[in-house]
Amino acid sequence: MDAIRVGVLQLRVIRDDAAQNSRYVLNEIRDAARSGCDVLVLPELWNAAFPLLGPHVLIEENAPLIDEMAKTAFRNETWIIAGSMAIRTPAGPRNRCLVFSPEGRIAFRYDKIHLYPGLDEPNILSPGRNLGLFRMDDLLCGIMICFDAEFPAVAGSLSERGARVLFVPGAWKSEYIRFWRAILISRAIENQVFVVGVNRCDRGRSSSFGGQSMIVDPFGDVALHLDESPRFQKVTLDLERVIFAREEHKVVSSQRPEIYRRWR
Repeated sequence: MDAIRVGVLQLRVIRDDAAQNSRYVLNEIRDAARSGCDVLVLPELWNAAFPLLGPHVLIEENAPLIDEMAKTAFRNETWIIAGSMAIRTPAGPRNRCLVFSPEGRIAFRYDKIHLYPGLDEPNILSPGRNLGLFRMDDLLCGIMICFDAEFPAVAGSLSERGARVLFVPGAWKSEYIRFWRAILISRAIENQVFVVGVNRCDRGRSSSFGGQSMIVDPFGDVALHLDESPRFQKVTLDLERVIFAREEHKVVSSQRPEIYRRWR
């Protein structure tokens, strides 16, 4: 795979009506999936308002909404990285990203490792423990959910294992949006990979999210930077640029992990 067409779906969330919000998001997903993108990416926790108010925000993985997303992936022959949802699991409530394949099945599950205290996540959800590395056809990719991206070890572990694109569904608060921009660029430069960050853009009395979804290339150049409004946009990523960046500016190949381990 030399290139992929990535669709970024920056969403507002209808906070006071879960059923209306589900219909809105599903219609947005269907419209975006028809655009001809190879992979469609959503933001974090688009099925929940903030702060998380308790277990009633959780949905089951066999819910009709999830089945409809699988059908949309199949009908449009596209991958869907469904941001994340508050999901009830046998291991406890999780902030979970589901990845749907063009065959219409759940191809991968990733549970957010670092729950964000500023939105009360640790009091409602249980953290994951496994790295978000998955294969999209012959392309290795990584997932970090929002606060996960603050921790360079996560992105570094994904890159070391071969990920060339890191997807970051976010619910990044407006007052810290400068962190979001800097972190996405930093993770791309450090690991010489593409970073695709997709943020929410809804506003409320107690929390607002700043949009500014971004795609950053392996040199740290910004290929896409949205504003604070709900939008969909498609960008083609030239995956050969990962190889070119690593040959031109030898950061990854110059790392010395055997030395770093002595300092821990």
